[in-house]
Amino acid sequence: MKHPLNLPIDIVVGLPLSDDNILKNPYKLSIAKSQPVFDVAIEDVYYSRQLLSPGSLRITYVNTNLSDATGPQRIIERYCEHSVDAIMGLSYVYALAPLARISQFWYAGVPVFSTSALVDELGDKQEFPLLTRLMGTYKTLGHLSRKLMNHFTWNKVGFFFHDQINGQRVVGRSECFFSLNAIKNNFNHRPIISWTVQMFNEHETKQLQMRFMLKKISIQTNGKYYFVFQNLYSVIILCASPDTVREIMLAAYDLGMATSGEYVFINIDVSTGSHAERPWLRLNDTSSAENEKAKKAYQALKTISLRRSDLDEYKNFELRVKERAEKKYNYSAKTGKEYEMNNFISAFYDAVLLYAIALNETLSEGLDPRNGHNITSKMWSRTFIGITGNVSIDENGDRYSDYSLLDLDPQQDKFVEVAYYSGASNELKQVAEFHWVGGSPPKDSPVCGWDHSKCPEGYPFYVYLLSGSVIFILLLMSGFIYFWRSVYFVNFE
Repeated sequence: MKHPLNLPIDIVVGLPLSDDNILKNPYKLSIAKSQPVFDVAIEDVYYSRQLLSPGSLRITYVNTNLSDATGPQRIIERYCEHSVDAIMGLSYVYALAPLARISQFWYAGVPVFSTSALVDELGDKQEFPLLTRLMGTYKTLGHLSRKLMNHFTWNKVGFFFHDQINGQRVVGRSECFFSLNAIKNNFNHRPIISWTVQMFNEHETKQLQMRFMLKKISIQTNGKYYFVFQNLYSVIILCASPDTVREIMLAAYDLGMATSGEYVFINIDVSTGSHAERPWLRLNDTSSAENEKAKKAYQALKTISLRRSDLDEYKNFELRVKERAEKKYNYSAKTGKEYEMNNFISAFYDAVLLYAIALNETLSEGLDPRNGHNITSKMWSRTFIGITGNVSIDENGDRYSDYSLLDLDPQQDKFVEVAYYSGASNELKQVAEFHWVGGSPPKDSPVCGWDHSKCPEGYPFYVYLLSGSVIFILLLMSGFIYFWRSVYFVNFE
């Protein structure tokens, strides 16, 4: 069926009405949050950037209910009505996947844009040929993690993360599973790195159980059963909600893991992207001592999160969006909460801008603006100036994402960026000093372990042997130097 060439171009945004279901929508995307972003993006495309004439684009919204049945059905209905030229949104990955598969067969192809589909499997462009991912892929996390392991010469790591597990039944994999699985897959290409895994369901696990599971993973790390478990891990990569991460760190504090200086916890915080300066603090916590204990525990924690732009243009954009959310959509009154921007919401601006650039070029060439295959080819392997600065899309349709490595600065009493990873250049760049509980990065295997079981009567024998050898060599060198100087001066006289 030949689609008419007349404007406007129909962009259908499929999102839930609210952002309350963290299980299926960890990025907190919703129609209410996205509407002011799309408004500002369309306004800029028409007027400040002058890429398309006013009225060229028409945005409509459908409620997907975060359902892998309802979501695709709502978009298919628009296809049957000949009112979809591009698809954006679909925060629930199981609803996105079927549409990203079949859109290539609609008309001359319908491009699909996602700001949340970071799952590795969606990078197969034989299966998803028109899917453009504006927040990149979890593979980037794998590259960053390997850089970090190399930087500190760590070759052993334990994965400790949340997944939707209920006995033997798995109700859809969590984003934690997908993100850490990408890291694990990267490590598998470097056989020198060994790893172990401990999963839990944060909706069913209490702090006491967290302590038990940390003990369980530490049995494989602290050498109590050294001859059974040869791989000993003191680098633990975490992934869970902020509240659960706090529970884990409190449990680690109680066990002594967070205060020994022999363990480091690396928190993968991609979905929230909160960049909270004091993530340990809970204002509703009745015990100030508990907050203080959490703060001490967080000294052993590093956090990896998507990097935020500090450009004035982005800050102005954020103010415009928040103002539009209140004045036009009455966001706070309707939702009962303040409008909160994150990377996944703001990326819709870049999605509209990239699409408009490709449409502008297509129309200038006199080609069909509804040929999704042609439009998509113009969007991949290119760099453009977006709301966060330079945005680069690779040859696979995935954005090069940048990540921040955050650390607790004891002087500023808050988490700050100490390093960042550039996806485009594949470089880890340090911008400030790291802070370590023990004064230096821990080894990838603990010397004594959280319960001191590897050092029941002091340090292990090999530590004393090594120390004794060093002292002996130093004494030998001192004796030699003394003897040489004595002989030299006697001969000189």
